[in-house]
Amino acid sequence: MLERNRHDFVEKVRTETDLKRAITNISHDLRTPLTSARGYLQMLESLELDAETKARYLAIIQERLDALQTLMNSLFEFARVMEGDSILNIQAVNICNVLRDVLSANFAELDSKGFTVNANIPDTPVLCLCDADALQRVLQNLVKNAYTHGREYLHVRLNGSTIEIANKLNGPIDTSQIFDRFYTADASRSNKSTGLGLAIVKELMMHMGGQVSASMEGDMLVMSVCLHN
Repeated sequence: MLERNRHDFVEKVRTETDLKRAITNISHDLRTPLTSARGYLQMLESLELDAETKARYLAIIQERLDALQTLMNSLFEFARVMEGDSILNIQAVNICNVLRDVLSANFAELDSKGFTVNANIPDTPVLCLCDADALQRVLQNLVKNAYTHGREYLHVRLNGSTIEIANKLNGPIDTSQIFDRFYTADASRSNKSTGLGLAIVKELMMHMGGQVSASMEGDMLVMSVCLHN
C-alpha cells in the first residue's frame, strides 16, 4: 500500500509538472504571433508608410495570424483525439495506397526543401486493420515532422505491416520524449512547432490498436508505425 501511494504521489507530481509546462508553452505559442501581429498593426496605423512597406507589413501580419490558426487547429485536433470524439472506421486498408497518397501530397514541399526521397513500397497490396483517414493523418504528421526538423534525405520503407519513415536530423533529439505532448527539441520554439503533431500520432495509433516508436540509427531518426494485418 505504501509503495502504491508513493507511486500515485510521484505520478501526481509528474502530471502537475507536465500540465504547468504545457500551459506555459501554450501561453508562449499564443502570445508570440499575437504580439508580433499587433506590433505591425500599430506601425501601420501610426506611421506614414509607402505602399511597398504597407504590403510587406500586411504580409507579416497574415503570416503571424496563419501561425496562430495552425496552433489553434492543432490544439482542437489534439483535444478531439484525446477525448475520443473521432469515430474510427477500422477495416482492412491497403496501406500502400495511403502511403503513396501522402508522399504525393507532400512532394512539392519536400522538393522545395531539397529532400531526396527514397521510397520502397511494394506493388502488391498490403492489407492492415486501421482507419484510412486516421492513418493518413499519422503519416502526414510524420512526413511533415521530417521536412520540418530534418534535412537532405527521406527514406520510406514498408516492411510487412510496419511503415518506416527515416530522415537526417538538423540537431539532437530525445527519442524517449518525442511523442510527449508539447515536446519540441527547439527550446526557444522559434521554429513555430506546436509539439502536438507527434502526440496526435501516438494517440491515433493507440486508438487503432497499433504502435509507433522512434529510434536513432547514426544521424537518422527512424519512425516505425506498426499495424495489425
